[in-house]
Amino acid sequence: YMIHCFSINEDIENFKEDLIKECVDQRKKEEGLNNFKLTTKYIDNLYKVFIECAKKKLKPFTLKDKNLEVWCYITDNMFSDSRWHNHINTSTINCVIYLQIKNQGINFKINNEEMYIKPDNGDMLIFPASLEHLPEPSTDYKRISLNLELRCNENEKDIFV
Repeated sequence: YMIHCFSINEDIENFKEDLIKECVDQRKKEEGLNNFKLTTKYIDNLYKVFIECAKKKLKPFTLKDKNLEVWCYITDNMFSDSRWHNHINTSTINCVIYLQIKNQGINFKINNEEMYIKPDNGDMLIFPASLEHLPEPSTDYKRISLNLELRCNENEKDIFV
């Protein structure tokens, strides 16, 4: 299976509220952009959880570099633009962490078929970077998710079997 879902509530419960505050505060500095690079003191914690979960479900992989970034995606009544995209140019393994979500999901295209997943607060989805996906925007609620990426020496087809 190409998409793996984990509940990481217990892993992030000690800093989740502060992490959400970082997202909201930095969005103001980014003049309301809905997608921006997040500077967070929790980057090591987040990548530790991401890598541990990936190692549980995926074939062995090694990191090409330690160029770790966290991108924040917020949609609400200010911004709700969303489009099909992938992360093939920047990573091998992609992950989305849902900090705050209510009744929205994400669409994936797998072999020309669409698949819809409705994550809960505190869920993390791990999937191949080449997988086309479309987040469902929120217009009445501040939907906050984080995107993390790993660049690997191995090909994604060898990692996701």
